[in-house]
Order: sequence, then C-alpha cells, then structure tokens
Amino acid sequence: MRLTHPLFTTALATLVAATAVVLVPSSSAWAGNGSLWINGRRHHNPSGCFTVMGRLSMTNRTNTAAILYRGDRCNSRILGALGPEQRNTWEFVGSVYVQ
Repeated sequence: MRLTHPLFTTALATLVAATAVVLVPSSSAWAGNGSLWINGRRHHNPSGCFTVMGRLSMTNRTNTAAILYRGDRCNSRILGALGPEQRNTWEFVGSVYVQ
C-alpha cells in the first residue's frame, strides 16, 4: 500500500482550513440584532450569558429570544424565555442567555 505524499497532505489541510475560515461567519453574525435592556442597562447586539442574580426587568428589542436561567452561568434550570419585542419583570433570575 502506498502512503500519501506529505506535500499533498499539507496542501489538502491548508485548503480545508481556508475553506472553513471563509464559510464560518463572524461572531457578530450570531448575536441577537438589536438591543436587550437588562435592569435599565442597554446591551447592543447581545450574545452570550449575562449574570443577573435577583430581580430582573427586561425588554427584548432583538430578533431572537432571551432564555432565563435560575443559576448564574446559563447552565441550570430554565425558567422561561422572553421573545422579540416583549418585556417583563421577574422576582428572581440568575442569568440570561442570548444567541
């Protein structure tokens, strides 16, 4: 059985890596477009986990839902969600996640 030439393997790996860079969008493309207001503070094009730990007043002016969690790292029990163009207040929320 013949082994693959190292130059061919390197060229193929470079081509695959370059294609991945071109096809994967920047992180801002995955962010919620718009503004998320958490306890009076505006987050423009939010993405990721926001720790709240307590009373939460939120207005979602993005194009995606915000998921509410009991714990502070967006990895515990889900309490609910706030859809686009909605607002609400909760007594205790640990964190909010927006993709």
